[in-house]
Amino acid sequence: MARKTSTDYMREMRARLTAAGYVKRELYVLPENAEVLRDIEKVLRQPYLGNRIKLEGFMTENTNWTINSLHSAFAELDVVKDKDIELTLIQGAEPSLSLVMNQFGGLPIIIAIAGDQILVDSVLVYASEVKDPAAFNDAVLRSRELFPLSSIGIETLPNGETFYNMFGALSAASSLTVIVHEVLTLAENVIHAADAYEDFLKSDSQ
Repeated sequence: MARKTSTDYMREMRARLTAAGYVKRELYVLPENAEVLRDIEKVLRQPYLGNRIKLEGFMTENTNWTINSLHSAFAELDVVKDKDIELTLIQGAEPSLSLVMNQFGGLPIIIAIAGDQILVDSVLVYASEVKDPAAFNDAVLRSRELFPLSSIGIETLPNGETFYNMFGALSAASSLTVIVHEVLTLAENVIHAADAYEDFLKSDSQ
């Protein structure tokens, strides 16, 4: 089975939205209003202004999350109960949460806790799928402001394979509202980055 890339998740998300009856509209706004527009888009995807996700009940009070407590809190979210997000607790030397973002074409996101930080991470693209690494790196460095709350890095797997990841970091004492916002923002940013960088990828990975 061919390995899926961020471009595949982007296309699956678009196909899912189209099948659900949504239509694409291109808008031009000032950069400082981009985040507001994303919030408005989420509201406009609802048939009426109701049934908002309830998150505030899981806010912490200066107490750091553990993977187990975060897993329990996520399990109570409507988006998890409704299978918009598939949640799995991964046990091991470094436990983490695996999230499958079904509203984003099945995009996988990993949440880990390291000391006083929560790390939210997703694979953007494998280095072997980039046509011109120098040009791609230049584009990435010049587009930092396009993806709020997220950064792009390079990591190497134990087998030596290199990949670009998009990630965000926040305090381990953050409220669940803030953590969920970070997850949703990262998912949106990965999809937007896949769209923005599509021309830099080899044709056999599209």
